Amino acid sequence: MIRLRKLLGWTRRRPHHFLRAWIAVALLVLLWAVGYNLLAERRQIVSRTEALTQNYADTIANRIEASIAKVDVLLSLVAKDYAAGQSAPGRQVLTNLFEQALRSHPEIVSVMVIRRDGSLDDYSRPQLPSSLNFRDRAYFQHHERHPGKALHVGAPIQNRIDGSLTVPVSMRLDDVHGNFAGVVFIGLSVGYFDREFATLRLGRAATIAISDSEGVVLFRSPAVPGAIGKNIGNWDVFRTVVRHRDSGAGDSVCPVDGVERIHAFRRLHRYPLIAYAGISQSELQAEWLAQVRFKLPLLLAALALLAASGLMIYRQLLREAKTKIRLKASLRHADLASHRALLLNDALQKSSNLQEAILHSTSCGIFATDVNGAVLFINRATTKILGFRNEEVVGKRDALAFHCREEVQGALDRIREGDVPYLMMVAYLNAHPGRQWQFVRHDGATVPVSISITSLKDRDGRLDGFVTIFHDLTERNRLDSMKSDFVSVVSHELRTPLTAIRGALSLHRAALGDAMPAAQQRLVGIAVDNCDKLVRIVSDILDIDKLAHHRLELSRRPESVAELVGRAIIQTEPFAAQFGVRYRMVTDPAGLRLSLDADRFIQIMVNLLSNAAKFSHPDGEVLVSVSTADGRALIRVADEGVGMPEAFYPFVFERFSQHAPAMTRKAGGTGLGLAITKLLVEAHGGSIGFRSCEGVGTTFEISLPLLGADGSLADVVASETGVTPLV
Repeated sequence: MIRLRKLLGWTRRRPHHFLRAWIAVALLVLLWAVGYNLLAERRQIVSRTEALTQNYADTIANRIEASIAKVDVLLSLVAKDYAAGQSAPGRQVLTNLFEQALRSHPEIVSVMVIRRDGSLDDYSRPQLPSSLNFRDRAYFQHHERHPGKALHVGAPIQNRIDGSLTVPVSMRLDDVHGNFAGVVFIGLSVGYFDREFATLRLGRAATIAISDSEGVVLFRSPAVPGAIGKNIGNWDVFRTVVRHRDSGAGDSVCPVDGVERIHAFRRLHRYPLIAYAGISQSELQAEWLAQVRFKLPLLLAALALLAASGLMIYRQLLREAKTKIRLKASLRHADLASHRALLLNDALQKSSNLQEAILHSTSCGIFATDVNGAVLFINRATTKILGFRNEEVVGKRDALAFHCREEVQGALDRIREGDVPYLMMVAYLNAHPGRQWQFVRHDGATVPVSISITSLKDRDGRLDGFVTIFHDLTERNRLDSMKSDFVSVVSHELRTPLTAIRGALSLHRAALGDAMPAAQQRLVGIAVDNCDKLVRIVSDILDIDKLAHHRLELSRRPESVAELVGRAIIQTEPFAAQFGVRYRMVTDPAGLRLSLDADRFIQIMVNLLSNAAKFSHPDGEVLVSVSTADGRALIRVADEGVGMPEAFYPFVFERFSQHAPAMTRKAGGTGLGLAITKLLVEAHGGSIGFRSCEGVGTTFEISLPLLGADGSLADVVASETGVTPLV
């Protein structure tokens, strides 16, 4: 009762909704009734079609069975004569029998008696081609292997005598002793059955077919290329229904042409054959669509009448409710818009606060500019590092004021009429990544910084400004200077006592000479070698420190590359001999001269040669080649050693970086050689790169500028990194 009263109250408050619901329910009921009726009609049509198709299949099966029964009688007469003891029926009797069969049975196109060796004994035609042999025919081989008088119906074949397509029906012939004597064969015309079954008029897309019990198609109308002889044993209908029942009908897709049909089948009672009939779903659909076309206008008319009957009442009720609805909707939208505005403002405020907190909490200086360089924002770190207050900069200063003018003068000098100065300077800064720059503080002092600049885009993708992030490098530079001073002091303090110790050991060994005991000589030799090793380590540390801070002076003059490489090989050969490695040099051109510091170039080559020998296999070879290409000299050192994994590539030229530590400990080394080599090559205006394959070997390549015709350096610019990737 309570639910009923609520429903009645809702009906009174919203009569137009109630009317709309009533009309919708009525339309749905009408649609359901018509749809149900149409589906029932379709089911009836399908049932009638299945029954009709089954009748056709039964008719086809009866006709086929009658034809084969006639053939069976004829075959049995011939077989009986052989069983009676005749080696072969009388020629005239057989001829008369064959002629009578051809006249009275138009479906028979040929009759043959075949001897046990496969040759023709008799034929229904006057001419007897004695050269033919049928021993290779499937029906002959079947009877030869299977004793008994069972009738055999095979797949259609082409008659070797007249070329016609026939269905072979055959029976085994036995002599009086029951031994195989041959085969009597009757060929049934495929074309006859095609003409005979055309009178059934099943429809334009209908099919008639005959197969054996294993699914091999013996006949099909209408003919389709490849259909005769096709095995449909894998057809799902054949596997699940035909194999297990004598007759049946249902909807399926034809395995020959892929058309969906109502298929029916019937097994022959006396022979291992199956007759099929199929009526296309399209014709079935046409009959059902005719019913739909008849009833659809009636349905539309009923729907239109029902809709029109409620439309006038609905409009009247709707007019009365629209005013109330508009008023309530206006109030609701106003409240909703106000609530959304509050939520949006709150979200924007939170986002703004979060961004501001992030920007002001970082220790990196950050400032934003427009395209022309006018400062739009600075964070607290910028104020702390440069000493500018927010109100002194934002909207009042240009970002160019932060830069040391001498550093960016090169960019400013290239400004032409119409160029934007700040855009030119940004391009200049981005062209020198990793460089240290100088910013000018509010008090005029300079601050060393590293800079990263990112462009800002508007919603259309146009450039809208830039964000600059910079790091104060003052403390890092101070620590680098302290480290450099410490390294220099320690290295010098180590070199002096080491030199004294080595000198004392050498004097001691020279003074005693052969009088020194062998054990003492061995210990003194070890001490001298270790002193030399420590001196080399100290020298490497001093060299890399000088190179890193650009304090190493080179004494460059035109030198023969081949001569210097040869001297480096001579120096390194004793070291390579410890590993059983030999060197081979190839120079082209032989007289190539470059502007080099001879000692430092030999140091480069010794580092590369010793490195190659250290990681080569015993009895290996290191190839040193000198050549020119694209205006530069190329010196390559290639070994056939262990190579390097790809993961180690980024660390090859880093300080104290070593691949295969076990091998390095065995052969010695500090991990500074390649780092020093790279810096020395760059100091000569060149670059160095490598390629390596693990387990195959490594090749290092040095590229140096050639001398000009007047003996000066050619106009060649080294790469920014000094490392040239090789392919």
